[in-house]
Amino acid sequence: MPELPDVEGFRRYLNAHAYARTIARVDVLDPVLVRNRGPRAFRHALTGERFGSARRHGKWLIAPVGDAEVLMHFGMTGELSWADRPATDRHPHDRLVFVCADGELRYNNMRRFGGVWLARDARERALVTGPLGPDAAAVSRDEFLTLINRRRGGIKAALMDQFLIAGLGNLMSDEILWRARVHPATPVQKLSPQRRRRLYEAGPYQVTN
Repeated sequence: MPELPDVEGFRRYLNAHAYARTIARVDVLDPVLVRNRGPRAFRHALTGERFGSARRHGKWLIAPVGDAEVLMHFGMTGELSWADRPATDRHPHDRLVFVCADGELRYNNMRRFGGVWLARDARERALVTGPLGPDAAAVSRDEFLTLINRRRGGIKAALMDQFLIAGLGNLMSDEILWRARVHPATPVQKLSPQRRRRLYEAGPYQVTN
């Protein structure tokens, strides 16, 4: 499943290709992947609007479009691609296409997990994403230690809890634990202060966006 680095890559890709472009048309090729609006309402809300600068929170990509936000979650197989010319070479797994005057942004998702949502404000965004902890790429060491100190149970489950720290999945958690030389099942309360600091130092924290 795409984790923090993957979604960060999608954020940069969207900004490199679609930022400030006006959406001339939205082709909803698979209505199931538009999770909280009907195809007509989704198209109506976005057509004629311009992409703002996308940001990321955990595994969520948040793309401002006019006064709304397009929320993208990539599930296990989602990705973005840009075509300079609206063409006939679309992939069978392209589910949603934002057509601009000089190209199109395609949301591709083979297994159809994840999806795309529309949010009008922060309240609607929170209803979609659920409560998220601070983004793992921006959490400070002191904040990380404070959050971990609140947890019970195994350390891997704590690292993967999106309500605690957003963005870490199975692969990244395993990598962090391996680098820190901490067993995944170790109870948080049995970790020494030194080992907790090693967990922070082994992580993706303070990534430059």
